[in-house]
Amino acid sequence: MKRPLLQIALDLLDAKRALEIADMVAPLVEILEVGTPLLKAVGVNIVTTLKERYPEKLILADTKTMDVGAVEAELVFKAGADIMTVCAAAPLETIKAAIDKTRTMGKQLVVDFIGIEDKVQRATAIAPLSPDYFSLHTAIDVQRTQGKSFQELGVFKEKFSTPLCVAGGISPEDIPVLIPYAPAIIVVGGFVTKAADPQRAVMTLKEEIDHALS
Repeated sequence: MKRPLLQIALDLLDAKRALEIADMVAPLVEILEVGTPLLKAVGVNIVTTLKERYPEKLILADTKTMDVGAVEAELVFKAGADIMTVCAAAPLETIKAAIDKTRTMGKQLVVDFIGIEDKVQRATAIAPLSPDYFSLHTAIDVQRTQGKSFQELGVFKEKFSTPLCVAGGISPEDIPVLIPYAPAIIVVGGFVTKAADPQRAVMTLKEEIDHALS
């Protein structure tokens, strides 16, 4: 089974703290995510800063694009992002425009199913556009009231060939549950960014992944 990439979501409002955490965890992960709150709080320059500091790492801009797909794609890719996100709830025209721009710029695109009730139906409509990834993402506000669930991973794995990302409150105890579904990317936020020792938190996650794969 292929090892999943580990993505750390910098869902912060303070650029200084985001960069401090990035400095601690970058040597241990494959993808650094400029979370939506950070992107809104400080702008695309943080994308450029991270790419300049870590040119060998993939930088994801969590744009959660809902309109003007090509415009937002070009904006973040010119700033240095390697990957962007588009909401599955966006019009198909927006998703296609973002994908087309992504292809011409040699980058990657994630379709995020946050907030979608019938995910399979929506994925069936989007799959022919050939995005790079589908992200099954439990929103923070949903986690607070309903907890987290990964039950849709199996359905997506069976029905779609699009590589999967999984996100939403993930911690080490979730890793053994996730690995059998062979996600391409595991996205972790608060477990790392709120930890007293973010580097140790990432190491714990990696140890769990190693154990689950062995």
